[in-house]
Amino acid sequence: MQAVIVGADRIEGIRSEILRVADQFGIKAIDHWTGRKASESRRQLSRRTGLVVFMCDRANHMLMRNVRKQAEELGIPMVFCRHSATEVRERLDDLSCVRCASQGTATVLRKS
Repeated sequence: MQAVIVGADRIEGIRSEILRVADQFGIKAIDHWTGRKASESRRQLSRRTGLVVFMCDRANHMLMRNVRKQAEELGIPMVFCRHSATEVRERLDDLSCVRCASQGTATVLRKS
């Protein structure tokens, strides 16, 4: 599986956050669409895509609409963030909590 980052110029921080949770999602590769070219709003998500991270402040609405529609049709989880690695971390953590709860593998941690 692969992750797709849509709409960011510098992706080092975003890439590192995705790699942090890559094992949970089965991600082996990361693709990047800058969203700067008009032709990118017509690109198709690959069938091997397992996660989409959409950076809202760096892409246009047409691209967002196209990517979101494809992700919904293929059943691909998608997170929307502004350009912040911290926000990406929070969204990915929330997504992995939802996945654990739906799979029945969630555990409650208690502080002593």
